[in-house]
Amino acid sequence: MKVLVINGHPTPKESAAGKAILNAFLKQRPDAIVRTLAERKADSPAGFDVEAEQAALRDADIIVWHFPFYWYSVPGLMKTWIDSVFLRGFAHGSNGTALRGKKLVVSLTTGAPEAAYAEGMPMNWPLEAFMPPLRQTASLCGMEMLDPVATYGTTAMVLGGDEGREALAQAAQKHAERLAAVIASIEKAEA
Repeated sequence: MKVLVINGHPTPKESAAGKAILNAFLKQRPDAIVRTLAERKADSPAGFDVEAEQAALRDADIIVWHFPFYWYSVPGLMKTWIDSVFLRGFAHGSNGTALRGKKLVVSLTTGAPEAAYAEGMPMNWPLEAFMPPLRQTASLCGMEMLDPVATYGTTAMVLGGDEGREALAQAAQKHAERLAAVIASIEKAEA
């Protein structure tokens, strides 16, 4: 199956965690196509070459949205991409069937540790409580969104010196393995 990864980090060259995850994932799935939104921005009212983005989505069977969790959602750049590309008549509406039947896998990193995502803790909710807008986007477009693949606490790893860098490398490898396993399970189920 064709795997398309949409890298939504607004500054991917500065992304230690996201970049490490993508590098580890591509070693396992060199066939995956990665589209880095920060490199694809266009000088147009939509901000992207909408036809090219839609063509890439049409061609994919499995779509991965890979991004840092910003303010409990996708980064602004990725939101602009969704707003510009997931148009009525393409992604939804009576004639918008281009994404119907595709699988959506959300791959994300958080700065805060997993324990912070609980009632009474700093984020006050589990991660899944922030997913309904993404799930509804997938649903409206006829896609099936699977449970997110998340790596928590990346800020401490990035700022943790040599020990943190080693922890980040291990976390990125585990994230990539989990992501690859989700994709393999989709492929097995579809075979």
